[in-house]
Amino acid sequence: MQTTKVFKGTTTVGALCSDGVILAADKRAVSGYFISHKRTDKISIIKNYIAVTMAGTVAEAQILLDQLKGEANLFEMTYGRRMSVRALASLAAQNMGGQYRFAHYPIQLIIGGYDDNGPSMFAVDFFGAMTEEKLIATGSGSPVALGELQGHDFLSMRVEDALPIVRKAIVAATEWDTATGEGVDVVAITKEGAKKL
Repeated sequence: MQTTKVFKGTTTVGALCSDGVILAADKRAVSGYFISHKRTDKISIIKNYIAVTMAGTVAEAQILLDQLKGEANLFEMTYGRRMSVRALASLAAQNMGGQYRFAHYPIQLIIGGYDDNGPSMFAVDFFGAMTEEKLIATGSGSPVALGELQGHDFLSMRVEDALPIVRKAIVAATEWDTATGEGVDVVAITKEGAKKL
């Protein structure tokens, strides 16, 4: 379990289950204490088998997510097979760190999916460090969310059984963190593909 640098406004959660990955996020976008939007989509489906959550500056995150979508499509067209979740996470890490280390993106990503190796999930921080995770929360509400998730063995649970627990973690964060709110988005990724709930 990991919680890293706390950004000033969001809660995103990723949980690796026995048959897939669950990504969840709240919908509120803030600028300091100002609620700038109440229906922000913080989970992006890159391909039918892989999705990404974002915490941090929305504009930079959207630019990076567009680049990742383009690279995943280009990889498929070039090699005739799907890009692995690990490869996409490595690409995101390289774009966020690498040669541009001092001009980094002020964002943090959770990248999860189901590829030929089964389900996997990675966290990429704003310096471009990439770690493989089983359970993670990011954003200002992450301590509350992790408190709700503590004690559950998600690796032995199926996605359908873990969904209410992950959703409850985001709901708890909306009650205790003023920068988190306006509802919950959830994406479940299994062998059948990514499904937004």
